[in-house]
Amino acid sequence: MTISVVLAVVVSMALFGGSFLMTKQVDRLSSLFIGQIDTLIYLCDGRECPEITEAQRLALEQELLNEPHVVTATYIDKQAAYERFVELFENQPDLVETVVPEALPASYDIKLTDPDKFELVLSKYSDWPGVESVFDQREIVDQIQSVGSVFQVGSLAIAIVQLIAAGVLVTMTIQVTAFARRDQTAIMKLVGASNWYIGLPFMLEGIIACLVGALIAWGVLWVLVPIGTGFVSEQIPWVPFVGTKDILRAGPLLVLIATAVAVVSSTIALYRHADV
Repeated sequence: MTISVVLAVVVSMALFGGSFLMTKQVDRLSSLFIGQIDTLIYLCDGRECPEITEAQRLALEQELLNEPHVVTATYIDKQAAYERFVELFENQPDLVETVVPEALPASYDIKLTDPDKFELVLSKYSDWPGVESVFDQREIVDQIQSVGSVFQVGSLAIAIVQLIAAGVLVTMTIQVTAFARRDQTAIMKLVGASNWYIGLPFMLEGIIACLVGALIAWGVLWVLVPIGTGFVSEQIPWVPFVGTKDILRAGPLLVLIATAVAVVSSTIALYRHADV
């Protein structure tokens, strides 16, 4: 039964960890496209159209600042765009090494008062001197978040069911163990031992089983997630994936949840069988 507890905790904690990492992955994909902005105005750099002059850029910036539908207009030069790219793809150093700052276009990050005003911005600035393109990716981000939420909620729901099963197994294991040692516990009560003094070893057994399960689940994530993301990144290298730092952050969460389940389940079992 103890092995069953460990296995149930491994499954539930692995799913909890997968749900946590899915949230991080969706956040990374959202940041890849627009982050906290609504619209991107890419500036010409001589590849698709004649490079924008400083006078044209300043005129564009002034016009954006005077635009009633624009809340903020932040200029992102090539170096800043490269630094953001490096941050997003920190877990894919091979991809970062293939990109130089000159390869990324400068842009303006635009925050609109109303996202529905994008068409007005598009029609006004798409033909502006020195502007390569005007891009709005909110729909893409919404789709990514919707798909990610489905996977996240699904894995979380299964994890909760498995976690409840693990809690029930912990309770049953302690009850069976306590019943098997009822003669020893009866003698301890006769000589004045308190219920908690008698029950503490049983509680520790449940906590240790859950902790072992959580650590194994953490190890499973540590092994399988890099393999999975590494395979997918070969197919779509431009997407930033979760890495070892995110898995490290998931570990303490898994340990904390497993410990809480063990403590609650053990307390219930000992409360109901305190007089064995």
